[in-house]
Amino acid sequence: MKTNESLALEITNQIKQDPLLKDAQIVVNIGDTDVVLRGTVNKFFKKVLIHKIVSDVTGIKNINDQLRVILSSSGQPDEVIEAAVVKKFETNFGNTYKKISLSVTAGEVVLGGTVKWTYQKQLATDCISYIEGIVAIDNQIAIDSKSEPEIRERDILAAIYKDESITSNINIDVTGRKVTLTGTLPSLSKKELVEKIVLSIAGVHDIDNRIVIIAEV
Repeated sequence: MKTNESLALEITNQIKQDPLLKDAQIVVNIGDTDVVLRGTVNKFFKKVLIHKIVSDVTGIKNINDQLRVILSSSGQPDEVIEAAVVKKFETNFGNTYKKISLSVTAGEVVLGGTVKWTYQKQLATDCISYIEGIVAIDNQIAIDSKSEPEIRERDILAAIYKDESITSNINIDVTGRKVTLTGTLPSLSKKELVEKIVLSIAGVHDIDNRIVIIAEV
């Protein structure tokens, strides 16, 4: 079993090895396989990238991300950021992007409105993460529950195990539009992957992810 010190060193080295993060000032603290990340990056997508790197490390169960985005220059005017976000939404959502409300204040993006599917809410964040000048994204988009299909356990399990990297036993419990996940997985990244897959299924609004991380020996 890895010690807290060895986990912290592994994470720090993984971050340093990424050429996109050479200027990141990151402090990694670990207690009982929970990671606290502190420090600064100069672009929002680097914050997202660091989260992914850490979640891929075997033995990490939770991430407390306290990283701040401090732009290396004065950044982009809010109206320029807003125009860039709208362009991304037009590309990814077509005309339905008009159902998403948007405000930008000092580089902080707040999203509202409604979309039909849960995966679209996640896509709204993912597709704008690389836009220059963004320092934070607050996704408050709601899911429109009208005319949604029935959620079936077998469909959820089929979607999960379609990804060949998922080999552990995952249990599903469906209550209304909420899905509870239990079982074990070897890493936080796999746990987050399963959650993302389930959220992409039409009709799923909420997930209670109780999957336990048990590192493979």
